[in-house]
Formats: sequence, structure tokens, C-alpha cells
Amino acid sequence: MSTADKLLALLVDQEAKWVSGEVIATQLNITRTSIWKAVRKLEIQGYTIESNRGQGYRYLPGHKIAAVAIQRYLKHDVALQVFETIDSTNIYAKEMLSAGKITENTVIISERMTAGVGRLGRQFFSPKDTGLYVTFALPLPIGTQVNPGRLTTSTAVAVAEMVKSIFDIDLQFKWVNDLLYRDKKVGGILTEAVIDFESQHFSSLIVGVGMNLATPAGGFPDAIAQKAGALVDDLKVSRNVVVASLIDHFFAMYQNYQDGQYMATYRKKVVGMGQNVEIQRGQEKIIGQIISIDEDGGLVIDNGAGALTINSGEITKLMMPNNSYKG
Repeated sequence: MSTADKLLALLVDQEAKWVSGEVIATQLNITRTSIWKAVRKLEIQGYTIESNRGQGYRYLPGHKIAAVAIQRYLKHDVALQVFETIDSTNIYAKEMLSAGKITENTVIISERMTAGVGRLGRQFFSPKDTGLYVTFALPLPIGTQVNPGRLTTSTAVAVAEMVKSIFDIDLQFKWVNDLLYRDKKVGGILTEAVIDFESQHFSSLIVGVGMNLATPAGGFPDAIAQKAGALVDDLKVSRNVVVASLIDHFFAMYQNYQDGQYMATYRKKVVGMGQNVEIQRGQEKIIGQIISIDEDGGLVIDNGAGALTINSGEITKLMMPNNSYKG
């Protein structure tokens, strides 16, 4: 751990209290000059470190994500990997799990992504400072049974519980993985799996959560401006607090998601019940009326010939309250 990292950990642990240069020098066994250099390095990295003659230094929580700051708020003991920039947290997780380089539950977080991936391989807009880009890399014991539909829907509920606790905002869901607020998409969930070649069983799961916490500077790109939204215009809470809360809500859910206890809450928050929708499943286009969500997270529709359960696919047309179709 570098001197700057050690200093950051010390200051974060004091929760915005002033720490004198003498105390820092003694605890880290460094000189005053080294303290100044470490502070400058942290400031260049984007952390807010205040200094005051006679009082010392203090860390102020801000938008900059830091592993030590996340850990300060975490209730669960879990490995963290934090990146300034990455192509995709899900892609990285899949590569590391497949190579055997991640062998325990690990949470991967990035300030921004250059090639964020959504459903069906679409690019996910992932700017710095205003978003939340988190992937849960979850190795599995051989033979573990997996219910992908329940995992995705239960993750949506865990995210909604986090958002309610931090922002006092009620999210809605568009089956199966879109997170909505005020009829705009504010986030999504991408659940993937790695299969062991020899046993043909699931060897690990990857659950990615991307959210627009605040409106990015300059707004959203024209291509998604009509559909995309954010939870708030200006983020007042530290993203470290948000990430920690998401991690805690996720793992509280993950240990019991298989029993289906989250499905009732998911159903209550799903938009489009009773409406006619258009669904894309592979190369097939399906039109019907939404009847319900089954116990495994499948979408049950009436396609005119009877009830049809769809376990994979995407709703591409859905009438929202403002009479605009959302894909």
C-alpha cells in the first residue's frame, strides 16, 4: 500500500475529523514533506482533502469512489476491486472468474466504463462521477443449482430497497431488468454465468448493476435522451455510501433468493400489467397482453392462443403513463 493510500485510509477512518500532521507523521512513520506529497497525490486523484494550519488534515466524502471509504460503511465482509476506468466490470469479472483469478465473492466497481454492456450487447452509457457501475463476481461450488430468473428479479428488489433507503425514491421495473423512475430508465441489471466445460455446470455468476444516480454534465446523449433519466439532478450523498448500501442489500438478498420471497415485491413494482406489449426473443417477435410474472420471474402473456411464459427476451414496446413507448 502506498503512502497516499495509507493516509487516505487513516483520514477516512476518522470520518471527516481533523487529524494533526504530528499524529499522521507518528502513525505512518513519515515526514511532514511526505504528508504534503501524499495529500497532493490524493487531490490529483480526485479526493477532497482539506488542510488547516493548526488543525491538520481531513477527508471529506465526495463523489470519488475509494475501497477504504466503501469498507468504512460496509456490514458485509467482501473483497473489493475498484478501478478508475475499465472497459466493462462484467467483462472483467467474467475473464477473471474464467481464469480462476477470482475465487471468492468479489465486488468490482469502476468510476467509469469505456465499453459498458447492457442486454443484447448494447452499449451502456457510463460517464464518470454521476453513475454507479458495480459487478458482483460470485464463484459457485460445483453442482450449485441456479435460478437465473429469480436472481435477476431479486437483484432488482435489492436495488430498489437500497434506493429507497438512501434517496427515499420508489423505483419501478420493466421486465426483466430495467430500473425505472418517473417513466425513465435510470438503470439496468445484467446477469450472466460461467459454465465449467467439463461438468457443464454453472461455475460462477456475474451480476452487473448500472445506474444513473445523477444527471451527467451535458445531459444524456441524443440517442438515449428521450428514454434515460437519473435519480436526482445533483448528487448530495457520497457514492461510497451508495455502493456500500447496494453491496449490503445485495448479499442480504443473495443468500435467500432461491426461495422466491422477493417475487411478490417484484410483481408490485412491475409496470405494464394488463397491457399489450411487443417482445423480442432472439429473432422472434411476440405480441400479447401481460398477465403476470410467474414464480421463476418468467413473463406470462396472452398471445391470443392462450397463456405463454417467456423466460428470456426483452419488452421492446410498452405504453407508459405519458403515452410514450419505452424500449
